[in-house]
Amino acid sequence: MTIYQSRTTYQSRTSADADAEAAHATLAAHVPDRDSGICPACRTSGPCPPANAAANRLVDLGLPVLAPIPARRVPAMLVRITPLLTYAWQRRLGLLPTTGGG
Repeated sequence: MTIYQSRTTYQSRTSADADAEAAHATLAAHVPDRDSGICPACRTSGPCPPANAAANRLVDLGLPVLAPIPARRVPAMLVRITPLLTYAWQRRLGLLPTTGGG
């Protein structure tokens, strides 16, 4: 008789993870208005003290304050059209050899 035991992986959550999550939530809530520069949560000019404290905590943890900017994806349609546009411009400018009598 064979007995199978299921294995469950538990991820322990450290206080640093909780601090980082709280700091990111604070930064998301305390974003200054683009026009007035006033934090909507604190009603003070930004960056406000809670946002500064959250950013400093992330730096102390060795984490980036801002999320990385994702790479721009080239649309699939543009990838397919680009060689055609290049060929058309070469033809229009007369850079391609002509065939026949034309």
